[in-house]
Amino acid sequence: MEYRDLVLQAAAGLDSGWHQQTLLLGFDGFIDEIIQVVDERENPDRFTRIQSINAFSERIARASGLSSNLELVPLHVKLGGNGPIMANALKAQEYRIFYIGSLGKDEINPVFRDFVQGLYRVISLADPGHTDALEFYDGKIMLGKMSSLQDVNWDNLIEVISEQELTGILSETALIGFTNWTMLIGMNSIIRGFSEIFGRLSRPPLVFIDLADPQKRTREDILEVLGLISQLEKQTRVILGMNKHESSLVMEVLEKKEENITERAMLIRAILGISAVVIHPVDGAAVATPGLAAWLNGPYTLTPRLTTGAGDNFNAGFCHAWLCGLSPQECLAAGVGTSGFYVRNGYSPSRQELTDFMRRWVSV
Repeated sequence: MEYRDLVLQAAAGLDSGWHQQTLLLGFDGFIDEIIQVVDERENPDRFTRIQSINAFSERIARASGLSSNLELVPLHVKLGGNGPIMANALKAQEYRIFYIGSLGKDEINPVFRDFVQGLYRVISLADPGHTDALEFYDGKIMLGKMSSLQDVNWDNLIEVISEQELTGILSETALIGFTNWTMLIGMNSIIRGFSEIFGRLSRPPLVFIDLADPQKRTREDILEVLGLISQLEKQTRVILGMNKHESSLVMEVLEKKEENITERAMLIRAILGISAVVIHPVDGAAVATPGLAAWLNGPYTLTPRLTTGAGDNFNAGFCHAWLCGLSPQECLAAGVGTSGFYVRNGYSPSRQELTDFMRRWVSV
């Protein structure tokens, strides 16, 4: 099928295939401070920004053995964390969202108040982490503070909601999103807890997992979670989503080499034995399922308005299309369409905005 026809067919499928479903997303929560790094200050009101991560790294490297003063300009503060951003994007698609995470220990932090409005249910187990997100045109540097996230674990969760009640909710849930495994030391306990409940269900929910840059975790930790992911496939369908860097780290742990992104997705999926692996670099995305491997170019822009959260919006768009019954290639189109809209506009699209954007991008 031609590229244009595929994207248009995906947009039509999102319109016709959507129906109200309950989704459970989690399990983190961050306050994101979006920041630009000053290259040259012209006057109190004007400056030029450092445009690339490479230029930023060169500036830091020149300070070795000396010192340096880097000016950071905060642009705004927003809700952050893989879970809230993905859930917020799916909320914009009008799904019924149950969110579990770290949005405030005693009360919901003001940053998340708009987000929780209209959600089906919210359980907050801890205070949010904090991220300084240094934005560049070619990516971002995320500087995180996350000691509060240690409270996000299975034992604390079942003190708030019983396994019996959670079992009832999961019996009516279409998808569970386990996000930000890297930052949540207790995530394995949560995955195991949900896995036990899956064994009691006649039809467990679809599972989406985002490891979220596991380079700081040990090889043994990563192998352990990959084993848990493989085990989950014995109970339900599992989708593993990664960006290009994350997929490289997984390949290193698996002691495999493959530069082609589509072939890499095929190899990881085959080793883990799961339903789908999705890899999304900045210029497109690849998907591998048991019977298919495909790549789709995205609506790339050299001057994004906001990149922090682009991957989470891709994940939301991909899962949205999967829940609508679209083909894996059409799911890619919805994923890159959602992230493409987000980086240009700084917010997640509504259902109409998404399909309108998809139709426009292949019509120019």
